Amino acid sequence: MIQKVQTYLLRHWEALLAALAACVSIYYLTAYSGIGLSPDSIAYSSAAINLKNGAGLLDYNSLHLVDFPAGYPLFLAGLSLISGLTPIALAPVLNAGLYVVLILLTSQILYGIEGITRWYRAALFLVLACSPCLWEVYGMLWSETLFLVLVLAFILQWKRYTIKHDYRHLFLLALLVGLAFLTRIAGLSLLATGIALILFDGQINGLKKIKQVTLFSLVGILPLAINLYRNHLVTGTAAGVREKALRSLGQNLVDSGWVLGTWLPFIGENGFAGAMVLLALLIVVIALLLFRVFQQQYYHKTSTAVMACFLVYAIFILGISSVSRFETLSSRLLSPMYLPLLLTILYFVAVLISKTKRVIKYLTIGAAILVLGFGLKNQYVLNAANWEGIKDAGIPGYSETQWTASPMVAYINQHKDSLNAPIYADAPGGLYHLTGLHSLPLPHKEIAKEQAEMFSHKDLIVVWFYDGVNVDLIDIPFIEQHATLVLKKEFEDGIIYYFKTGLNGQR
Repeated sequence: MIQKVQTYLLRHWEALLAALAACVSIYYLTAYSGIGLSPDSIAYSSAAINLKNGAGLLDYNSLHLVDFPAGYPLFLAGLSLISGLTPIALAPVLNAGLYVVLILLTSQILYGIEGITRWYRAALFLVLACSPCLWEVYGMLWSETLFLVLVLAFILQWKRYTIKHDYRHLFLLALLVGLAFLTRIAGLSLLATGIALILFDGQINGLKKIKQVTLFSLVGILPLAINLYRNHLVTGTAAGVREKALRSLGQNLVDSGWVLGTWLPFIGENGFAGAMVLLALLIVVIALLLFRVFQQQYYHKTSTAVMACFLVYAIFILGISSVSRFETLSSRLLSPMYLPLLLTILYFVAVLISKTKRVIKYLTIGAAILVLGFGLKNQYVLNAANWEGIKDAGIPGYSETQWTASPMVAYINQHKDSLNAPIYADAPGGLYHLTGLHSLPLPHKEIAKEQAEMFSHKDLIVVWFYDGVNVDLIDIPFIEQHATLVLKKEFEDGIIYYFKTGLNGQR
């Protein structure tokens, strides 16, 4: 046992140092005000607490949770039951642990990628330990913290499966996909990746391939299918309200390019340049994967799964965000392709250096070191800018000082008894987290049924946070067209409106 531990420490010492640095990072990021909280975080946390207490998959308003898959709340509920802590209290330690697992899985993957030496490993772990992308994800109570780990576990399990192509390893691979799918709808990209990797595998004959693809698909889809069927039974919708996209494929591509500028050096804030870099990488990856399909002796390499994960997720997120309405593509939404992208680039660099000779080789090494240096500088600048706000106010979100020290929240906490009409808010999750009051989200602009339900109340209160505005929801001028403003109380950070409505929601 001691020998195994010593061997592991010697084999993964760079990863362990990076993991230690990651834990220290999460500690300092969350030291001031705890884990970062967004509207999604409050939904996950409240659903986990209700699950733990036996109330079912309900959010903070005791409404069925359907906008998000059940996997992450179930994960939080289980850990909360074991630890006795609430998900929000547990989150800093949990996220630090998941960050460590992410780095150790990356270390294992690197040993399977050809041409990767100690120097490459050290360079990558230096990047991962202080990555703004990973700091953002693991500083928040988000399902991506678990999903990113499942992506890397999928890559490792695919490699194990290719050794014998047996059903036991195939089932484990499908189970990882099912868990990822139940954690985030983006798990669809892993399902598609797995199906493609099996279909193009030349070592599997036709009949066995059909059987394995069928089994893999059924096991991978089943957990989410059960979740969506449950959603349909309790609310009539499979995944809540989904509106049409407002941004085109080209706009989403430029948004992705802007994110790449925060991940990679020399791109900066030029979204178009970043988009061109992303397209170039996708074209190269497609060409290389096609080559491996036709030259099967190169197919069963770990780098094949790494590149496939990067390619399919990039196509998935660009496609889905151009069809269904998303927030502007951000580092968070693109984070599942972050590590596959870095691993792909590292593989390209390793191959390029190994294929060149003499002067060209040393020039390539020098260029790689230069890029690494600028990349680390870029990370330092971004982290320093973020830290200026975090150290004095906390991570942006509902745990930040501007929310926790809100004058309007303080007033509401002192006068809860006076808020005796149905309450609507542009940030209902934040209102619940900070005051314990239940409130409904404002109706969507395009959904008349939600609006009619709101204006069916004789009296209603609207809590309007300036920092909680959502352009997809109705605003105060719209409400004033359908209800009479009786009173409003103004604060530095928002306004409380008191309305009266007529019959059928008309003034």
